[in-house]
Amino acid sequence: MPSRRSIFRHALISLSFLLLYLLLNRPEVILLSRIGFVAWYPAIGVVMALLLGISPWYALLACFADAFASRVIYSQPVISFSGTVGSVGIAVCYGAAAYVLRGPLQLDLGLRHRRDVVRYVSVSAAAAVVATMIGVACLIADHSIAWGEYKSSALGWLLADTIGLVGIAPFLLVHVFPHVRNWLSPTPSRLRSAHSAGTTFTFAALAETCGQILTILAVLWVIFGTKDGRYDHFFLCFVPIIWIAMRQGVRRVVTGLLALNFGIVVAMHWFPPSAATFTKVALLMLVLSAVGLIVGSEVSERQRLAMDLNEQTSYLDSLVQNSPLGIVVLDRKGSVELANSAFERLFQYDRQELTSIDIAHMGIPDDEATDSAQLIPQIFAGNALHRTVRRRRKDGQILDLALHGVPLTVNGEIRGAYLIYEDVSEQIRAGEAQRRHAELLDRLVKELELRTKQMTSLNEMGSLLVCSGTVKEACAVVADSLQRLFPDAPSGALYLFRSSRDLIEAAVRWGKKDVLAPTFPPDACWSLRRGQPHWTGHPGSGIACQHLTQSSTSECLCVPMVAQGNTVGVLHLEFESAAELQRDSGRESFRESRQQLAVSAASQIALSLASLQLRETLREQAVRDPLTLLFNRRFLEESLEREIQLAARKKQSIAVLFLDLDHFKRFNDTFGHDAGDMVLQSLADLFRNFFRATDICCRYGGEEFAVILPESSSHNAAIRADALRSEVKRLQLQYRKQTIRQLTLSVGVAAYPEHGSTSVELLKIADQCLYESKSRGRDVVTVASPQNARLPVDPVIDRR
Repeated sequence: MPSRRSIFRHALISLSFLLLYLLLNRPEVILLSRIGFVAWYPAIGVVMALLLGISPWYALLACFADAFASRVIYSQPVISFSGTVGSVGIAVCYGAAAYVLRGPLQLDLGLRHRRDVVRYVSVSAAAAVVATMIGVACLIADHSIAWGEYKSSALGWLLADTIGLVGIAPFLLVHVFPHVRNWLSPTPSRLRSAHSAGTTFTFAALAETCGQILTILAVLWVIFGTKDGRYDHFFLCFVPIIWIAMRQGVRRVVTGLLALNFGIVVAMHWFPPSAATFTKVALLMLVLSAVGLIVGSEVSERQRLAMDLNEQTSYLDSLVQNSPLGIVVLDRKGSVELANSAFERLFQYDRQELTSIDIAHMGIPDDEATDSAQLIPQIFAGNALHRTVRRRRKDGQILDLALHGVPLTVNGEIRGAYLIYEDVSEQIRAGEAQRRHAELLDRLVKELELRTKQMTSLNEMGSLLVCSGTVKEACAVVADSLQRLFPDAPSGALYLFRSSRDLIEAAVRWGKKDVLAPTFPPDACWSLRRGQPHWTGHPGSGIACQHLTQSSTSECLCVPMVAQGNTVGVLHLEFESAAELQRDSGRESFRESRQQLAVSAASQIALSLASLQLRETLREQAVRDPLTLLFNRRFLEESLEREIQLAARKKQSIAVLFLDLDHFKRFNDTFGHDAGDMVLQSLADLFRNFFRATDICCRYGGEEFAVILPESSSHNAAIRADALRSEVKRLQLQYRKQTIRQLTLSVGVAAYPEHGSTSVELLKIADQCLYESKSRGRDVVTVASPQNARLPVDPVIDRR
């Protein structure tokens, strides 16, 4: 809802308009000769300015004002065509014109554009034509004029209205109604023209204004004041108007038009023209107003374009000069036309130096001379350029720059080039650091994956070693695992100390076995000498281990295997080459990484082998006699039971020999226990050489021995026993340079299943046969009979 203040102000404007309309309708103002014939009609200009400047709805007020003026000033009846149809029709015509100009055409009320002036003149002239036809028709209908006066009255009416529209309304729209709108509304409306805050007056501008005023007065005097040339020289009116329009544009020319038109009307009052001259003067005022408006709008538009161009130029120049990026503009010859301060700071050249420098070759490093010299010609060839280049500035520092270049094209012709240089050295360095960091992270991830894989392989090897039952099985596990753990070491060997500790022999070898020595003394390996890993290049390179063959051309690593303070052997690896040298700075070398892994593997292998050797030693101690190293009685009983079960499945026979060294106690008493031990060891050596590998020789206790002969009958066993007895008798032994007397054996023989079906029975029968041999005078072989009867076979071999 409008406020009281707004209503009051609109009411005040309406009252002011009504009074001004009545004033401008006075006959002496419009030079009324009679009804329908006037020189000009300024009131219609006020109406059009009100409808355009404030609102087309003021057409209702204009309709009332026209009817009221006809009644008050010209005493026309209220009920008449002119007072009703004429007033309404004229108001509707100009109201519709105002609506079209404000709405669809979006007229600039400041008339600063030529198109707005043309639109205003065209639409208002069209409205004036229609209004003239309606008004003159109403005069004829009211019998105010005759039909014969229609054309002359219509021409005068049209000229009078048009003069008001183009001579009065523009002044009000440009200078008066902007203030009225601001007064009516506290905020600018959508249609308010954008006016400058004020005009700066200088002495030159004031002098020019005075000159223009004097020119208008002089022209009026020449045209109307001189008696001889009165109403001649109408063309002189264009001089001040063209002057004002060309110098100050539409804002000043509308004022000049108002002043000149008013001066012409005043002069016509003082010097009344003839009827023929009357129309000429009206036509002069119309043409003068139209020309002044069009020329003024054209000049204003050009001034506005010049100001916009100057503003844009200043803005662009400010952007270029204040840009943090180095900007340079080249002419078609490649010379510098413009360079901002950032470009000068970037390359450390001043403006005078830049004018004599070839930008295409400025600061190009030697390594980019060929490629970079072609960049500027590419731009002049019409190609936009976006790339990173390296340039050397005046102090010699190399910069990484992002170069953006485009050709400057005018009317399809390349007139120069526009280049932008951005210093991206920090970004390049940061990107390079980020790339190196990413590569480092990638390498670390790969190394971590490799370490994880290696640890998995080590754990798997350790698990297999734990499950290995013998050293031989463990060596096979080591050979397989190390080939997967060291894919770049195709050859290698696992060396273990012999029990004598005087020689190292290869427990297992893989890869090129011909380059790996099968055995070597401990002092031939530097790793055993130093007690730490030792690298050896190919022979002739560095300190090489003596156990390496001449055909070895690889990088070799020897790692001593130490477990619980005891060196059990050497792990030897041969790598293909030393091509993988030191990696990135701060990272482990190829040798160090492989050495760490080899040390871990050797430590695990050493512990496992030491455990297996200890296990085998304990097992040997559990089943062997420590003096003779033959199997003991416990092993005899377990083995005999196992062999009997095996023979039962295969339906084969087994023989058991019980042996006793004759008169061994007397021998000990004579020569001592050390000599007795030596004799027992000699007998054990004889047994190992005499019997088959599948035969089981055991020390049953004291000087008694037992031998299991698988797949042997009692007869064959007796023959072998007798042969052994003979070998013992031929045995020549010395102890401390004393010859020991001849040794003899007593033997008892029993067989499965001939003499017994269990191990206990066989051992008992064989023992009985042994005692039988003792009782028969010793140095005798006694064989059990099926009926357990003592039947001598011959003087030497008895069969029971």
